[in-house]
Amino acid sequence: MKSMPMIFLGTWAVMAVAAGGCGNRATDEVGADTPAVAVSGDGAADWCAEHAIAESACPFCNPGLVEEMGWCAGHDVAEALCWICNPAVIPAYEAVGDWCAGHGLPESRCLECNPHLVDANAEVPASAGEPSDTGPRYRRAPSVTCTTQFLTLNFERETIAEEVGLEHTEVAVRSVSRLVECNAVLDYDGNRLARLTPPVGGLIRSVTRDLGDRLEPGDLLAVIVSPAFGAAKAAYLQALASEALWARNHEREKDLLARGAATERDLLAAETNLAESRIARSRAEQELAGLGLSAARIAEVARSGETSNEYPVTTPIAGIVVERNAVVGDFASAASPLFAVADVTRMWARLDVYEADFRDVAVGQSLVLHLAGRPGDPVGATVTRVAAHLDPRTRTLQARAELVNPDGALRANMFARAVVTVREARPTVVVPRAAVQWEGCCNVVFVRESATTYRPTKVHLGPAAGALVEVRHGLQGGETVVTQGSFLLKTEILKGSIGAGCCEVQPGT
Repeated sequence: MKSMPMIFLGTWAVMAVAAGGCGNRATDEVGADTPAVAVSGDGAADWCAEHAIAESACPFCNPGLVEEMGWCAGHDVAEALCWICNPAVIPAYEAVGDWCAGHGLPESRCLECNPHLVDANAEVPASAGEPSDTGPRYRRAPSVTCTTQFLTLNFERETIAEEVGLEHTEVAVRSVSRLVECNAVLDYDGNRLARLTPPVGGLIRSVTRDLGDRLEPGDLLAVIVSPAFGAAKAAYLQALASEALWARNHEREKDLLARGAATERDLLAAETNLAESRIARSRAEQELAGLGLSAARIAEVARSGETSNEYPVTTPIAGIVVERNAVVGDFASAASPLFAVADVTRMWARLDVYEADFRDVAVGQSLVLHLAGRPGDPVGATVTRVAAHLDPRTRTLQARAELVNPDGALRANMFARAVVTVREARPTVVVPRAAVQWEGCCNVVFVRESATTYRPTKVHLGPAAGALVEVRHGLQGGETVVTQGSFLLKTEILKGSIGAGCCEVQPGT
């Protein structure tokens, strides 16, 4: 009987070849995060000629690798069979005739070549009275048509469980909070940032401020010599003079008409010229306003008549200079900002929430930022904004938090790890991730009823919390479930399994 576990594993290996290792009967453990297989083809002693891969890394000859390495959540396949994380396994798929060269994935997973697989990979309907869960597979509700829970697995004697390496744990009820971790980067508050781009081109004559300088609204940063600016002021003065001239002419025509020395046509022409001059003056005034001159500055130009071509670059907000591109002698254009001024007393943290977690993140949730440059000194904040779309390149959702930074210790572009509390702690039934298996249509755990009897139990999972996963339905707490070795028991109940295993599967009542 000592050889029985080996016979059991050999049986699974036959199944894996037939199914391509990653069909709807995928052999995963929930949420396992393990590195890719280290493949070495050096030396004939560690080479599987049949599958063209290192013998120690061949998932078809060593199916135990599948359980050992766990599940590749990023690509929805067992880590040992993941052709994306470990391209060296592709020749093995080709060797067993399970590779679609046209689409670059196993034939057994290619929905374009095998449309019938769509139904097999579709979302499983929720059980009666429960909402449908359209999230990742490990969080789907059990199928109402699955009869897995009516099966029992019986060992011939009590010592077999130990011989095949089964380990057990008691289902616990713990106070668990739901956390989501993601990458973050600090940035200036976009509502407290000014990028100063001159509206006119010209030669930079002088620069009066530099990086780190503190500014108040209206402070001068640079002076640009711009003929266009002088021409705009001259045009404004000319429009003022023209308006005044036509205003006097209009008054004269009114007086002449009253004395019978002019006609109404002459007066109408004078009124038209006056209206046009006023429009021209207004247009010239708006142009100066568009160049950044305040109403007081425009009035000063009208009073003094100055047409200097020196354009002053000033700051509209209080803050510090965080960017300087101005150099004396360079030509400034309207396409390039010369300075950036920011109020750094408040900062933004931009969070990149993974696609699997974005539906759990919402405005108002608290978070903690662990800054790479300040280890051991976390910063608390609250989610204030959540984007309405995913980044098409990174497939992440951007969320935002506002940070108070009175001492200026937080700097833009600092990297951080954000931990968002999406649900406060509450009593929850939890099991180790290793205890949960996907048997084709449902997530199951194996409850030990006696030393020789085990019962597969369908469970509806919630979010993971570290090495544990929440069980929403299916367990009450206090049951004893299999952890190490649950994968082996799963292979015994797979529909259509080949050969004999290490235990007898019987239908229950």
